[in-house]
Amino acid sequence: MVLSDEEIKKRIVDDLYWDASIDASKVEVTVDNGWVTLNGMVPSYAARFRATDAACRILDVIEVDNYLMVRYPPEVAVPADADIKQSVLYNLAADPDMDTTDIRVSVRAGIVTMQGSVDQYWKKIEAEWIACRGRGVIDIVNELAVVPTRSIADRAIADDVRAALERNARVSVEDVTVEVEDGTVTLTGRVPNWSTRRAAVDAAAFTGGVVDVIDLLVIRQTVRVSP
Repeated sequence: MVLSDEEIKKRIVDDLYWDASIDASKVEVTVDNGWVTLNGMVPSYAARFRATDAACRILDVIEVDNYLMVRYPPEVAVPADADIKQSVLYNLAADPDMDTTDIRVSVRAGIVTMQGSVDQYWKKIEAEWIACRGRGVIDIVNELAVVPTRSIADRAIADDVRAALERNARVSVEDVTVEVEDGTVTLTGRVPNWSTRRAAVDAAAFTGGVVDVIDLLVIRQTVRVSP
């Protein structure tokens, strides 16, 4: 049985309140035919990040639009932009998988902008996750370019992505079409849920030679139950 919008909303709200890392007291959830919208405020950018993950965990969610704003509690001392920058740079440098040689960070009014380059696509995503955990961060603009250290043919990248999909128990490779052009992987098709969609995107993101991932996968919609 497919969950109604009201049941999806209830489960998301329950999950947000269960997750002590989010503080969902000022989060508003609306659901329209499985499409979830999050509005309101959260106490950190990391909490904003995790709120999307919380919504995606719920059965029959089709898509999530996150419009949450970050507003730090009055009792939290928000660092100056220069201090936020140093914190982000320190956290990036502390990660043994990150080479910060070509990463530049600037901060204005709590908005962190990352420029420069990394050699793997997954490192671009990882850099954003590292940055989002810094106190005082309001938003992140990720302009990092992916510049692989060696050239890999598009066909070889596509074969590696498909092989990763075949190995993954959560994905039916027949559901996902993989196209690669100049290192950019485009995923299309229909998958049964968010878990499968995330697994397919990860299969592309962690493949060597990939410079970008365009996720055009959609979650199969079925007739919904009336509330």
